[in-house]
Amino acid sequence: MNVGDKMFPLVENALDWAAKRQQTISANLANIDTPGYKARDITFAEHLQSLALETTSPMHLNPFSQNGMRVYEVGAKDRGNGNTVDLDSEMTELSKNGLQYIALVQFLNQKIRTLRSAINDGGKG
Repeated sequence: MNVGDKMFPLVENALDWAAKRQQTISANLANIDTPGYKARDITFAEHLQSLALETTSPMHLNPFSQNGMRVYEVGAKDRGNGNTVDLDSEMTELSKNGLQYIALVQFLNQKIRTLRSAINDGGKG
């Protein structure tokens, strides 16, 4: 099995993660005025755990810390009503996540174009 065989499932998983993160950030924004709502986020480390990653050398770095979880606090400032959603931060993360999703789709499209070209032009020569 070569690297190309694993490429599509990895990109698919990354797209799934980006879609779930987009939903999570959108939920934060939808609850910006909900008293007591705590902002949430999905870390990529948690998503990486679901993939079958393995190190092939003792020199490889472990992408996980603290039993595979990377925990961080989102919107640490309480706005007085127990709500921790920060509009500026959430909008920034929403934009970054959208750009990551677009980049992944463009990468996937290029891989498909390359495969299509190899299939269509492979026998010509």
